[in-house]
Amino acid sequence: MTVLLAGVDQPPLDMTSAVGAQDTMQYAVGAVVVAMLLGAAWHWRRSGRPTGLLLLVGGLFCSLNEALVDLLGHCYFPKDHAIAYTTFGYSVPWWVVTAYVAYFGGLTWLQSEFLRSGPTRARVWQGIAAVWVLNVILEMPPLANKVYVYYGDQPFQVGGFPLNWLVINALGSLVAAVLVVRFAGFFTGARQALLLLVPYATYFMSWVAHLPLFGTINADVPSAVRWTAAVVSGLLGLVAMDTLIRLGVRPSPTTAAAAERPKATAAP
Repeated sequence: MTVLLAGVDQPPLDMTSAVGAQDTMQYAVGAVVVAMLLGAAWHWRRSGRPTGLLLLVGGLFCSLNEALVDLLGHCYFPKDHAIAYTTFGYSVPWWVVTAYVAYFGGLTWLQSEFLRSGPTRARVWQGIAAVWVLNVILEMPPLANKVYVYYGDQPFQVGGFPLNWLVINALGSLVAAVLVVRFAGFFTGARQALLLLVPYATYFMSWVAHLPLFGTINADVPSAVRWTAAVVSGLLGLVAMDTLIRLGVRPSPTTAAAAERPKATAAP
């Protein structure tokens, strides 16, 4: 049963997607995940760290967040998809589960490796901006083919895509990446298994910045209030991201101590 609230925009329950559109999504996202799995396995062999594979599996667990965030953020998938699970009255297709593996698992891993390489704050923002541009471009075909829809009065829409979702998703992945890097000394040995839970927990935590937006689109309030809340949520998310980037690009205490330690010189 779908959750219905009086005075609140309701999902288009009779919506259907274009023929073959969901299969195309599954094949495309599946190919990306296979490439990431192969890359993570290769990286494990070279580095001795299974971080990539563990985060990819963690992205699978993270997909359990999708139905709730769809309810809060007014995103709806037609029921003519191959459905993985349904809760809160919202169905989550299998291709979306696969997309979580790629985004909150694979992208988180790639971001953590990028942060390990010692980039500047500006370079991290440039990378995020590039992901955002790609994200908007990739949203257009499935939205046009009714693979899913962001319904109701949602601010800052481009081609049916509310831009606040760029910050919502990026913040969740960035929290996880910074956590992996800053606590690298903790995620060792048997504790590496905890990486399986990191994407799920950090994405859920990141929603705090977007509660003003979620609260207003789930309330019978004027459009101006929703737009104001969208601005507030976006700014909170961007400030949180910048803070995380500053934390992520700082050398860890262990690395800093090693850099300051005087090098031994050979005896004359």
